[in-house]
Amino acid sequence: MKRIVNLHQLPAFFFVVLATLGTSTSLALQTAAPRLVAPSRTAKSSPAATGAASQVIPFVITQVEKDEIGEMQTASEMCVNVFFNEDNSSSLLKAMQLAYLRNLQYGELRMKFFTSSEAMSEMFVAREVVPATESPNSRNAKQVGAADRIYNAKFLDTTTDDEFVLGGVLGFVEVCEKKFRLGEKYESSASGTSTNSDVRPFLSNLSVREDARRSGVGSALVDSCETAIRSWPRRYNEIVLQVEDDNTLARKFYEKRGYVALFADPACRRFDTTGWMLRRVPTTKVAMRKMLNGSRSPLSSSSAGQFSLDSFFGNLRQLVGN
Repeated sequence: MKRIVNLHQLPAFFFVVLATLGTSTSLALQTAAPRLVAPSRTAKSSPAATGAASQVIPFVITQVEKDEIGEMQTASEMCVNVFFNEDNSSSLLKAMQLAYLRNLQYGELRMKFFTSSEAMSEMFVAREVVPATESPNSRNAKQVGAADRIYNAKFLDTTTDDEFVLGGVLGFVEVCEKKFRLGEKYESSASGTSTNSDVRPFLSNLSVREDARRSGVGSALVDSCETAIRSWPRRYNEIVLQVEDDNTLARKFYEKRGYVALFADPACRRFDTTGWMLRRVPTTKVAMRKMLNGSRSPLSSSSAGQFSLDSFFGNLRQLVGN
């Protein structure tokens, strides 16, 4: 009798071995495939870029709570597919890499809810709004509440008595308090003074499904992060992120929303899944900042650095090296 192997259950060390071997191999990498980009991770086509979307999609933004395990699993799968598998590769090697990265992403999201750190961390997902009769799981689907703000609501068919429910995940983003130094030149440009000015809100893992990139999903997710920051116990007047230097679409996306490029860091790394081995390769990332209204009171660097990672792949640095 044949035994079916669930790739999601393969031990993590198997993929770590692959990654470790990949750092020493001379195997040439293909450069034509989609690349990792930022803030810490943003799909090569920015949320505002032209994509495969043929229509505007109605959606709502919801906050991910710590007991919503299914929501985190779904968001993790969507993120990894956006970042690494928009070509819908069916190879066994790619499937193994994706399975490991999904588990890694999910594990990090869970970790941020069960840490003793004082650092704030919030996550948001965008979910499609669909008629209940069109939902494949209408019996268990969550209804859209009267208090939910529906983006692109004018594209819904309201001529019937059909109820609307939340459909698939269209996008994801997170923002957390993180130790991220900008340098003395840029620290002094921020309002207020603080001995812990290297701790600030850091936006990361913004990802939008390809068919939803003309519906305003990316902008709504970023707005949700900026709004959340204003209600945090510690007040901030800025939000920062990183984006790869050659990702002009993503940079334009953020520039239109008030983010300004500060400096480039050529010592960054990104994951590359286009070769035989999962590898981290050199890349240059641009630090960008948007100034917000309000004052700021400090959070100690030690508190903010306990679990905050550069991206959901940052915790592999100790395993595969720089």
